[in-house]
Amino acid sequence: MKGRILSALLCVFSLFSSASQEANSENLLEGTTLDYYQNGSAVDAKFADSNFHFKWFLAPNLGENGSCGYQSRRIGDKLYLVSFSYEPSKAYVTIVFNFNQMVFSTSAWIMPGTEEEMALFEAGIIKELTLMEH
Repeated sequence: MKGRILSALLCVFSLFSSASQEANSENLLEGTTLDYYQNGSAVDAKFADSNFHFKWFLAPNLGENGSCGYQSRRIGDKLYLVSFSYEPSKAYVTIVFNFNQMVFSTSAWIMPGTEEEMALFEAGIIKELTLMEH
């Protein structure tokens, strides 16, 4: 009897935990714009229309741009986890933005399963920011 009650409680907890995580994966940064710098390159980015839009404005990726759907989760005060998949380079990207300290860290898996496959683990600074939290 105790085993069934425990199993039922674990099942209910699991359901609520899943629902809570889904509710937290949203486009929480809509309207936010920023410029960030890493390893001699820089990106002008904005979150709009449920997409992450970006344009590189310093070498080595000067002029490259694109957009893709994104998910975000608030993990602290002005601290966000953002993830997206960018189809042209088959990239899977995760970024942690710390808007209090104006820094970010990113991890990316680019062109998985190909000769050009690459894993990135980088960090940088945020120079310009207009933050719109939802």
